[in-house]
Amino acid sequence: MTALLLRAFALAALVGGLAACSDAAVSQEPSATITPDGRYPVTLDSPFGTTELTALPERVAVVSAVDLDIALALGIVPVTAPKLGDLPPDPWTQDALANVEDEVDFYDSTDGTDHAAIAASEPDVILATGGRTLAEDYEQLATIAPVVSFRGADGLTAMTWAERTVVAAEALGLSDEGAAVVDGVQKAFADARAAHPQLEGKSCTYAVVHPDQITYVPPAGSDVSFFTDLGLVPSEAAAQVDETDRVVSTEDLGLLDADVLLVGYPFGDGGLFRRDALEADERFRQLPAVASGHYAAVDDVASPLAHPSPLSRRWALQHLLPVIDAALAGS
Repeated sequence: MTALLLRAFALAALVGGLAACSDAAVSQEPSATITPDGRYPVTLDSPFGTTELTALPERVAVVSAVDLDIALALGIVPVTAPKLGDLPPDPWTQDALANVEDEVDFYDSTDGTDHAAIAASEPDVILATGGRTLAEDYEQLATIAPVVSFRGADGLTAMTWAERTVVAAEALGLSDEGAAVVDGVQKAFADARAAHPQLEGKSCTYAVVHPDQITYVPPAGSDVSFFTDLGLVPSEAAAQVDETDRVVSTEDLGLLDADVLLVGYPFGDGGLFRRDALEADERFRQLPAVASGHYAAVDDVASPLAHPSPLSRRWALQHLLPVIDAALAGS
Protein backbone atom coordinates (compact mmCIF):
# COMPACT_ATOMS: atom_id res chain seq x y z
CA MET A 1 0.00 0.00 0.00
CA THR A 2 1.41 3.42 -0.93
CA ALA A 3 2.22 6.12 1.59
CA LEU A 4 -0.50 8.28 0.06
CA LEU A 5 -3.14 5.60 0.51
CA LEU A 6 -2.01 4.83 4.07
CA ARG A 7 -2.63 8.42 5.08
CA ALA A 8 -5.78 8.62 2.99
CA PHE A 9 -7.35 5.56 4.62
CA ALA A 10 -6.56 7.02 8.02
CA LEU A 11 -8.38 10.15 6.88
CA ALA A 12 -11.42 8.16 5.77
CA ALA A 13 -11.83 6.57 9.19
CA LEU A 14 -12.88 9.89 10.69
CA VAL A 15 -14.19 12.01 7.83
CA GLY A 16 -17.58 10.30 7.96
CA GLY A 17 -18.32 11.20 11.56
CA LEU A 18 -17.05 14.62 12.45
CA ALA A 19 -17.99 16.79 15.39
CA ALA A 20 -21.50 18.19 15.35
CA CYS A 21 -20.99 21.46 17.17
CA SER A 22 -19.19 24.73 16.60
CA ASP A 23 -15.63 25.23 17.77
CA ALA A 24 -16.81 28.31 19.62
CA ALA A 25 -19.10 26.20 21.80
CA VAL A 26 -16.43 24.72 24.06
CA SER A 27 -17.93 22.91 27.03
CA GLN A 28 -16.29 23.92 30.29
CA GLU A 29 -17.87 21.03 32.21
CA PRO A 30 -14.92 19.14 33.70
CA SER A 31 -14.31 15.67 32.35
CA ALA A 32 -12.13 14.87 35.35
CA THR A 33 -12.91 15.08 39.05
CA ILE A 34 -10.37 17.61 40.29
CA THR A 35 -9.91 18.55 43.94
CA PRO A 36 -10.93 22.13 44.84
CA ASP A 37 -7.34 23.28 45.32
CA GLY A 38 -6.36 21.94 41.91
CA ARG A 39 -4.12 19.20 43.29
CA TYR A 40 -4.17 15.52 42.57
CA PRO A 41 -5.51 12.82 42.66
CA VAL A 42 -7.65 13.27 39.54
CA THR A 43 -10.30 10.75 38.57
CA LEU A 44 -10.41 10.26 34.80
CA ASP A 45 -13.81 9.10 33.59
CA SER A 46 -14.35 7.50 30.19
CA PRO A 47 -17.07 5.52 28.39
CA PHE A 48 -15.00 2.40 29.08
CA GLY A 49 -14.02 2.76 32.71
CA THR A 50 -12.30 4.98 35.26
CA THR A 51 -8.65 5.51 36.12
CA GLU A 52 -6.98 7.75 38.69
CA LEU A 53 -4.08 10.09 38.14
CA THR A 54 -2.40 10.39 41.53
CA ALA A 55 0.21 13.06 40.75
CA LEU A 56 1.12 15.68 38.18
CA PRO A 57 2.28 13.61 35.17
CA GLU A 58 5.73 14.14 33.74
CA ARG A 59 5.82 11.43 31.07
CA VAL A 60 2.94 11.64 28.60
CA ALA A 61 2.16 9.08 25.89
CA VAL A 62 -0.38 9.70 23.10
CA VAL A 63 -2.36 7.34 20.88
CA SER A 64 -3.37 9.63 17.99
CA ALA A 65 -1.99 12.41 15.83
CA VAL A 66 -4.61 14.76 17.26
CA ASP A 67 -3.45 13.98 20.81
CA LEU A 68 0.15 14.57 19.74
CA ASP A 69 -0.83 17.99 18.41
CA ILE A 70 -2.72 18.84 21.58
CA ALA A 71 0.24 17.87 23.77
CA LEU A 72 2.66 19.94 21.69
CA ALA A 73 0.28 22.91 21.72
CA LEU A 74 0.24 22.69 25.52
CA GLY A 75 4.04 22.64 25.63
CA ILE A 76 4.31 18.91 26.35
CA VAL A 77 6.64 16.66 24.33
CA PRO A 78 5.23 13.11 24.55
CA VAL A 79 7.54 10.22 25.32
CA THR A 80 5.90 8.20 22.54
CA ALA A 81 3.39 8.80 19.75
CA PRO A 82 1.95 6.93 16.74
CA LYS A 83 3.11 7.24 13.14
CA LEU A 84 1.89 5.47 9.99
CA GLY A 85 4.76 3.33 8.77
CA ASP A 86 7.55 5.39 7.25
CA LEU A 87 5.35 8.44 6.73
CA PRO A 88 6.61 11.58 8.46
CA PRO A 89 4.35 13.43 10.89
CA ASP A 90 1.94 15.96 9.42
CA PRO A 91 3.60 19.23 8.36
CA TRP A 92 2.03 21.28 11.18
CA THR A 93 3.25 18.67 13.66
CA GLN A 94 6.72 18.77 12.12
CA ASP A 95 6.75 22.55 12.55
CA ALA A 96 5.98 22.16 16.26
CA LEU A 97 8.54 19.39 16.74
CA ALA A 98 11.21 21.56 15.13
CA ASN A 99 10.80 24.04 17.98
CA VAL A 100 11.36 21.61 20.87
CA GLU A 101 14.57 20.10 22.16
CA ASP A 102 13.30 16.68 23.19
CA GLU A 103 12.59 13.98 20.63
CA VAL A 104 9.46 11.86 20.40
CA ASP A 105 9.93 8.11 20.18
CA PHE A 106 7.43 7.21 17.45
CA TYR A 107 5.85 3.77 17.16
CA ASP A 108 4.30 2.29 14.01
CA SER A 109 0.50 2.43 14.21
CA THR A 110 -0.21 0.90 10.80
CA ASP A 111 -1.66 -2.20 12.47
CA GLY A 112 -3.19 -0.34 15.41
CA THR A 113 -2.08 0.91 18.81
CA ASP A 114 1.25 -0.60 19.88
CA HIS A 115 0.60 -1.33 23.55
CA ALA A 116 4.08 -2.75 24.07
CA ALA A 117 5.74 0.39 22.75
CA ILE A 118 3.57 2.56 24.96
CA ALA A 119 4.34 0.43 28.01
CA ALA A 120 8.06 0.55 27.24
CA SER A 121 7.96 4.35 27.29
CA GLU A 122 6.84 4.19 30.96
CA PRO A 123 4.25 6.96 30.77
CA ASP A 124 2.57 8.58 33.76
CA VAL A 125 -0.54 9.22 31.68
CA ILE A 126 -1.89 8.35 28.21
CA LEU A 127 -3.73 10.95 26.11
CA ALA A 128 -6.42 9.26 24.04
CA THR A 129 -9.02 11.93 23.33
CA GLY A 130 -8.72 11.09 19.63
CA GLY A 131 -8.23 7.33 19.95
CA ARG A 132 -10.21 5.69 17.13
CA THR A 133 -9.79 2.21 18.63
CA LEU A 134 -10.05 3.18 22.27
CA ALA A 135 -13.03 0.88 22.82
CA GLU A 136 -10.71 -2.05 22.08
CA ASP A 137 -7.57 -0.51 23.57
CA TYR A 138 -8.81 0.98 26.82
CA GLU A 139 -8.61 -2.06 29.09
CA GLN A 140 -5.00 -2.79 28.18
CA LEU A 141 -3.95 0.86 28.14
CA ALA A 142 -5.43 1.33 31.61
CA THR A 143 -3.05 -1.31 32.95
CA ILE A 144 -0.13 0.79 31.70
CA ALA A 145 -1.14 4.25 32.95
CA PRO A 146 -4.21 6.40 33.62
CA VAL A 147 -6.05 7.19 30.38
CA VAL A 148 -7.42 10.60 29.34
CA SER A 149 -10.33 9.63 27.11
CA PHE A 150 -12.82 11.49 24.97
CA ARG A 151 -15.98 12.47 26.81
CA GLY A 152 -19.19 10.45 26.47
CA ALA A 153 -20.06 7.37 24.45
CA ASP A 154 -20.15 9.40 21.23
CA GLY A 155 -17.21 11.59 22.17
CA LEU A 156 -14.92 10.34 19.42
CA THR A 157 -17.19 11.90 16.80
CA ALA A 158 -19.09 14.46 18.87
CA MET A 159 -16.24 16.40 20.48
CA THR A 160 -14.57 19.37 18.83
CA TRP A 161 -10.83 19.97 18.74
CA ALA A 162 -11.32 22.68 21.37
CA GLU A 163 -13.15 20.36 23.75
CA ARG A 164 -10.43 17.72 23.37
CA THR A 165 -7.83 20.36 24.19
CA VAL A 166 -9.70 21.41 27.33
CA VAL A 167 -10.10 17.78 28.46
CA ALA A 168 -6.39 17.05 28.00
CA ALA A 169 -5.31 20.29 29.64
CA GLU A 170 -7.46 19.65 32.72
CA ALA A 171 -5.94 16.23 33.29
CA LEU A 172 -2.39 17.54 32.82
CA GLY A 173 -2.88 20.36 35.31
CA LEU A 174 -2.70 22.90 32.49
CA SER A 175 -6.24 24.30 32.44
CA ASP A 176 -5.09 27.91 31.99
CA GLU A 177 -2.71 26.92 29.22
CA GLY A 178 -5.46 24.92 27.50
CA ALA A 179 -7.84 27.85 27.59
CA ALA A 180 -5.12 30.09 26.17
CA VAL A 181 -4.46 27.66 23.31
CA VAL A 182 -8.16 27.52 22.40
CA ASP A 183 -8.56 31.28 22.70
CA GLY A 184 -5.52 31.83 20.51
CA VAL A 185 -6.83 29.68 17.68
CA GLN A 186 -10.31 31.17 17.88
CA LYS A 187 -8.85 34.68 17.84
CA ALA A 188 -6.88 33.79 14.70
CA PHE A 189 -10.14 32.86 12.99
CA ALA A 190 -11.94 35.94 14.30
CA ASP A 191 -9.12 38.15 13.03
CA ALA A 192 -9.17 36.40 9.64
CA ARG A 193 -12.93 36.84 9.41
CA ALA A 194 -12.64 40.55 10.20
CA ALA A 195 -9.86 40.96 7.64
CA HIS A 196 -11.87 39.22 4.89
CA PRO A 197 -15.35 40.76 5.00
CA GLN A 198 -15.95 39.65 1.42
CA LEU A 199 -16.48 36.10 2.71
CA GLU A 200 -19.36 37.03 5.01
CA GLY A 201 -22.58 35.32 3.95
CA LYS A 202 -21.12 33.74 0.82
CA SER A 203 -22.09 30.11 0.27
CA CYS A 204 -19.42 27.43 0.39
CA THR A 205 -19.58 23.73 -0.39
CA TYR A 206 -16.84 21.30 0.61
CA ALA A 207 -16.80 17.76 -0.78
CA VAL A 208 -14.29 14.89 -0.64
CA VAL A 209 -13.74 12.28 -3.36
CA HIS A 210 -13.53 8.89 -1.63
CA PRO A 211 -12.77 5.51 -3.25
CA ASP A 212 -16.45 4.67 -3.66
CA GLN A 213 -18.27 8.00 -3.61
CA ILE A 214 -18.20 11.78 -3.62
CA THR A 215 -19.06 12.86 -0.09
CA TYR A 216 -20.63 16.19 0.77
CA VAL A 217 -19.37 17.34 4.17
CA PRO A 218 -22.29 19.11 5.90
CA PRO A 219 -22.14 22.28 8.00
CA ALA A 220 -22.69 20.23 11.17
CA GLY A 221 -19.20 18.74 10.85
CA SER A 222 -16.25 20.11 12.76
CA ASP A 223 -14.29 20.49 9.54
CA VAL A 224 -17.00 22.62 7.96
CA SER A 225 -17.07 24.81 11.07
CA PHE A 226 -13.71 25.89 9.69
CA PHE A 227 -15.63 27.66 6.91
CA THR A 228 -18.53 28.95 9.00
CA ASP A 229 -16.03 30.41 11.47
CA LEU A 230 -14.83 32.55 8.57
CA GLY A 231 -18.34 33.81 7.82
CA LEU A 232 -19.16 31.42 4.98
CA VAL A 233 -22.53 29.64 4.91
CA PRO A 234 -23.78 26.35 3.40
CA SER A 235 -25.49 26.55 0.04
CA GLU A 236 -29.23 26.02 -0.32
CA ALA A 237 -28.63 23.27 -2.89
CA ALA A 238 -26.44 21.28 -0.53
CA ALA A 239 -29.29 21.10 1.98
CA GLN A 240 -30.89 18.56 -0.38
CA VAL A 241 -28.08 16.03 0.12
CA ASP A 242 -29.15 12.97 2.12
CA GLU A 243 -27.76 13.52 5.64
CA THR A 244 -27.48 9.78 6.25
CA ASP A 245 -24.86 8.84 3.68
CA ARG A 246 -24.05 12.32 2.27
CA VAL A 247 -23.37 10.79 -1.15
CA VAL A 248 -23.47 13.07 -4.17
CA SER A 249 -24.02 11.02 -7.32
CA THR A 250 -22.56 12.10 -10.64
CA GLU A 251 -26.12 12.79 -11.77
CA ASP A 252 -26.60 15.21 -8.86
CA LEU A 253 -23.35 17.15 -9.07
CA GLY A 254 -25.45 20.30 -9.28
CA LEU A 255 -26.03 19.98 -5.54
CA LEU A 256 -22.41 20.99 -5.02
CA ASP A 257 -22.80 24.41 -6.62
CA ALA A 258 -22.07 27.42 -4.40
CA ASP A 259 -20.34 30.78 -4.41
CA VAL A 260 -17.21 28.81 -3.51
CA LEU A 261 -16.80 25.10 -4.31
CA LEU A 262 -13.91 23.23 -2.68
CA VAL A 263 -13.17 19.58 -3.44
CA GLY A 264 -10.58 17.37 -1.76
CA TYR A 265 -8.90 14.43 -3.53
CA PRO A 266 -6.93 12.78 -0.69
CA PHE A 267 -7.04 9.31 -2.28
CA GLY A 268 -5.45 10.31 -5.59
CA ASP A 269 -5.75 7.48 -8.10
CA GLY A 270 -7.62 5.45 -5.47
CA GLY A 271 -10.57 7.85 -5.46
CA LEU A 272 -13.79 7.39 -7.39
CA PHE A 273 -12.47 10.16 -9.63
CA ARG A 274 -8.93 11.40 -10.05
CA ARG A 275 -8.80 15.17 -9.92
CA ASP A 276 -8.11 15.49 -13.64
CA ALA A 277 -10.94 13.08 -14.46
CA LEU A 278 -13.56 14.94 -12.42
CA GLU A 279 -12.40 18.30 -13.72
CA ALA A 280 -12.73 16.97 -17.27
CA ASP A 281 -16.24 15.59 -16.66
CA GLU A 282 -18.70 17.72 -18.61
CA ARG A 283 -21.31 17.55 -15.84
CA PHE A 284 -18.76 18.96 -13.40
CA ARG A 285 -17.50 21.57 -15.85
CA GLN A 286 -21.04 22.87 -16.35
CA LEU A 287 -21.49 23.72 -12.68
CA PRO A 288 -21.72 27.53 -12.45
CA ALA A 289 -19.05 27.59 -9.73
CA VAL A 290 -16.66 25.63 -11.95
CA ALA A 291 -17.47 27.43 -15.18
CA SER A 292 -16.95 30.84 -13.57
CA GLY A 293 -13.72 29.94 -11.78
CA HIS A 294 -15.13 29.72 -8.26
CA TYR A 295 -13.88 26.15 -7.75
CA ALA A 296 -10.62 25.03 -6.14
CA ALA A 297 -9.02 21.69 -5.29
CA VAL A 298 -7.80 21.41 -1.69
CA ASP A 299 -5.77 18.21 -1.56
CA ASP A 300 -3.25 19.38 1.00
CA VAL A 301 -5.82 20.51 3.57
CA ALA A 302 -8.16 17.51 3.47
CA SER A 303 -6.41 15.90 6.44
CA PRO A 304 -6.29 18.94 8.78
CA LEU A 305 -9.94 19.64 8.02
CA ALA A 306 -10.90 16.05 8.84
CA HIS A 307 -8.64 15.84 11.91
CA PRO A 308 -8.84 19.31 13.47
CA SER A 309 -6.41 20.13 16.26
CA PRO A 310 -4.98 23.36 17.68
CA LEU A 311 -2.02 23.00 15.32
CA SER A 312 -3.81 21.81 12.18
CA ARG A 313 -6.48 24.53 12.44
CA ARG A 314 -3.87 27.29 12.31
CA TRP A 315 -1.96 25.55 9.51
CA ALA A 316 -5.11 25.05 7.44
CA LEU A 317 -6.14 28.66 7.99
CA GLN A 318 -2.81 29.88 6.67
CA HIS A 319 -2.91 27.61 3.63
CA LEU A 320 -6.61 27.61 2.77
CA LEU A 321 -7.63 31.23 3.26
CA PRO A 322 -5.78 32.44 0.12
CA VAL A 323 -7.39 29.59 -1.85
CA ILE A 324 -10.87 30.60 -0.68
CA ASP A 325 -10.18 34.25 -1.51
CA ALA A 326 -9.03 33.34 -5.01
CA ALA A 327 -11.99 31.02 -5.61
CA LEU A 328 -14.47 33.66 -4.49
CA ALA A 329 -12.84 36.19 -6.80
CA GLY A 330 -13.06 33.72 -9.67
CA SER A 331 -9.33 33.62 -10.29
